[in-house]
Amino acid sequence: MAQIPIGIEDPSAAYKGPLMLASGYRPFFLMAAFYAVGALGVWLAALGGHLPIDTYWHGHEMVFGFGIAAISGFLMAATPKWTATPNIQGLPLAALIVTFLLGRIGFWAQPWTDALLLLDLLYLPLLGAFMVKVIIGTGNKRNYIVPMILFALAGANALFHFHPNPSVGLATGIYLIASLLALIGGRIIPAFTQNALRMKYGPKLACQTPALLDKLSVPLVLGVAATEPFQLPMLSGGLAAAAGVVLLLRIVGWNSLKTFHDPLVWILHVAYLWLPLGFFAKAGTDLLGLFVASTALHALTAGAISLMIIAVASRAALGHSGRALKATPATVFAYFLLIGAAVTRVFLPFDFATHLAGGLWVLGWGVFAITYWPVLAHPRIDGMPG
Repeated sequence: MAQIPIGIEDPSAAYKGPLMLASGYRPFFLMAAFYAVGALGVWLAALGGHLPIDTYWHGHEMVFGFGIAAISGFLMAATPKWTATPNIQGLPLAALIVTFLLGRIGFWAQPWTDALLLLDLLYLPLLGAFMVKVIIGTGNKRNYIVPMILFALAGANALFHFHPNPSVGLATGIYLIASLLALIGGRIIPAFTQNALRMKYGPKLACQTPALLDKLSVPLVLGVAATEPFQLPMLSGGLAAAAGVVLLLRIVGWNSLKTFHDPLVWILHVAYLWLPLGFFAKAGTDLLGLFVASTALHALTAGAISLMIIAVASRAALGHSGRALKATPATVFAYFLLIGAAVTRVFLPFDFATHLAGGLWVLGWGVFAITYWPVLAHPRIDGMPG
């Protein structure tokens, strides 16, 4: 199986400005981590009756705040390698950071004024435009779907703002992010796993995915996202069931049970497994009424999205900083805390579970932020630029 050209270990081109504007993965991964702690901490305070914010605020800022920040960091690390182009850096990167933060200011001001709320609509179209220039402008056809999904996410965000039921836009956004996870995860997980396992077991070991499953997985997930705004539970539930089956079968050939020696690899598999779990829960909700809607959404957000973010961010940060791809005990501790948060939020049917899951989430992302601040906020240890 060919290696996937994400190239997280490659240094970026020489850059003379502030380090935080040398590459977008640095500020956006850090913003994602600190925002995970801050926004969820605020939500826990609101649950205790101490702040005037509601469930929609919480959901939006986890998806379009935390989630989009992390996706931005990944794309700004990956697209230069996909397209052989320079990093987005300097003033263009500063403009993206400011625009993203303006959206957060607008949402934080919401309990007191709606005047700034629409600032939140600016960032995703701007990011999409950058990705169009980099990906489509270089003819990188394999990744044309990425800016398309970003613009679809901008539409989901607009649905959140303007649809009579904001949860429609929120759920649509979650399924669109899940489609990115299905796309990117299906590339990097077998590639990184095969590379790691060959070092341990020899060059003949292979991680394989039937081509048909790769072709079906992303369209099925996008189908769930596309049908969500129309509130057609039988159709969306059927698509979700099919997506769950395809996503689960996809991982069968990836040798997941051989990865326990390498936390940077097994966390990718754990994160990915929450994808079919989330879509099976969606199917169970829409077709059989077995669960409340939030079960599927939290399986995808607290489970798949959060865990895939920490898996990719920790690996990318180590590679881009010139460090060995080896997880520290603190990193592994953060992994387990976030796994515990997901399991608690999705599977424990008790009133205290939400608070316990939130506490584990805040602690897990806090450990990540503290551990990776020296990695992301300081120059590479090998003296290379980037």
